[in-house]
Amino acid sequence: MKKLFVLLALLLASFTLMGCQEKAPEEASNILTFDHLNGHGTVVERKAYILFEYEMRDYVKYQIAYVACTCRAPEVNYWKVAYVEIKKSDSSLQMISFGEDGTGHYTAGFWGDSNPVPETEATLEAFETQFIPWLIGKTSSDLDGIEVFTNGTYAGGIKNTKPIAETDLIDTFTGASVSTNNMIRVMKVLLQYHENNYTK
Repeated sequence: MKKLFVLLALLLASFTLMGCQEKAPEEASNILTFDHLNGHGTVVERKAYILFEYEMRDYVKYQIAYVACTCRAPEVNYWKVAYVEIKKSDSSLQMISFGEDGTGHYTAGFWGDSNPVPETEATLEAFETQFIPWLIGKTSSDLDGIEVFTNGTYAGGIKNTKPIAETDLIDTFTGASVSTNNMIRVMKVLLQYHENNYTK
């Protein structure tokens, strides 16, 4: 009986030790990496997190969280949460909202940024009625070559390889470059993620 007890104790110890073996860390599939751009032209690799993903018949719903502005004091440097719908047929942006979802019954987004953006007239309403509609319908291919929301040279010598036709829209959001540039960059990585997972 004593030998049986010792044998069981050894087996239990070996199973416990096997469970403690370190596993190589795996990157979670809901973590995306994008090149965050600040107002001085400094690019820093940052994470964006897919908080919610749900496949519908014709499109996929997402909530994605990211930090756009890093110039604010840490105690008010809140994260943005974008509610995004991407079509399955052509992998294009169908909806972006920092408020209600497509049903209008649920608040799925959160702006988390200044309103208005300091030293500009760029309010959340302006983003919703002017800038976001510019993004709607765009695919990863459409945004390829667009790194900044300007046709000029951005701080740090960053330039697009594809021009933006809507120059009047660029003028409206000139002082809100951190918000526009990083929204473009986050949408690009989300579109790529969508293509990798839902393109047949």
